[in-house]
Amino acid sequence: MGPVTVAVFGGVVLLVIVLTALWGLKILLGVAGLVLGLYLLATWLYTDHRHPDEVHYVSTKDGWDLAIWRVRPKTPVANPIPVLLQHGLGANQRNFDLDDRCSLAHYLARQGYDCYLPALRGNGPSIYRGGSRSDRWKITFEHFIDVDVPAAVEKIRELTGTAKIHFVGQSMGAMIGYALAEGEGDKWMQSFTAVCGPCFFKEMSGFKSILPFRFLLRKLTVLHVNFFMAAQAPLIRFFPRLAGREEVNWENMDGQSLARAAVNVVERQPATLLLQFAKWVEDGEFGSHRGADSWEKNLHKIKVPIYCLGGSADRFCPPAANNRVVDQVGSVQKQYRFFSKADGGLADYGHGDLIVGRTAPDEVFPTILDWIKATG
Repeated sequence: MGPVTVAVFGGVVLLVIVLTALWGLKILLGVAGLVLGLYLLATWLYTDHRHPDEVHYVSTKDGWDLAIWRVRPKTPVANPIPVLLQHGLGANQRNFDLDDRCSLAHYLARQGYDCYLPALRGNGPSIYRGGSRSDRWKITFEHFIDVDVPAAVEKIRELTGTAKIHFVGQSMGAMIGYALAEGEGDKWMQSFTAVCGPCFFKEMSGFKSILPFRFLLRKLTVLHVNFFMAAQAPLIRFFPRLAGREEVNWENMDGQSLARAAVNVVERQPATLLLQFAKWVEDGEFGSHRGADSWEKNLHKIKVPIYCLGGSADRFCPPAANNRVVDQVGSVQKQYRFFSKADGGLADYGHGDLIVGRTAPDEVFPTILDWIKATG
């Protein structure tokens, strides 16, 4: 959730309050009806009805049934090492399977790789079967690294009979990869690809816009950003600039893809998780609440082969937030790639369009495939 989304969301709420105070309940009902109408129109027009080859579930001890999409290899002979594709903050597993073209999962499957797309708790088709509804949204980053991804890894191992897995994480998914690779992940990661994964939070200028809103986050349980973005989809289809530049560089996406992403990929965001991010931004350190054990301070513990990608137009994770990761890890095999027109690239990539952008399948995906091949 970038500054534009926060500002527009806050502006709409303020406008509704003002109009209601001036003209009463009819205005409120009218605005609510308009937003609901846009939402219903968007879900009718842009909902993706494609299905993965398989859907598996793995249960956690604290009441979640986590969904794992499987896209099977499309070649006669499959690569024996599967690939785990991990989505990030405010997204779900469709981040790696937006449509038939912008799908890293299907791209790799066509090259013989067995791909698995876990939906973290609170996202996509994952189901909560625990206690009270309020407990459902008390989600922190530690839940992902201590429970969710380890559970998904064990399920993938069970399904494939393999010990090693290639890990690809985008945004917060890459942050999860950093944390895991510093510890137990070293045992099962064959390789690690970090797509625009922020690590140096002093450089996270784009996220600083939410700091003044922390008093609201402390009073909320979850932000229904998915509903708000889906309601914008019919407008984003024709006016891509409404999507802002924090999440994507809209110049590298067509309106149809942006609208499809707004409806199918964007998810609700737990206030507890956003407050963690806010603290790291304020302290200027990823994992600052852990003191000497912060993940930023322990990058040197990473030994697995690591490939980091960044985009020149990424305002959420600017280049300085991840371009020094390969300098600090202890890996022997490591690589950093910066995608920009100035360096001969096809586009200046923003945060999300390194995976779902118009030119990503032609320029970005092949480098990820090459890295996976080179590391096993």
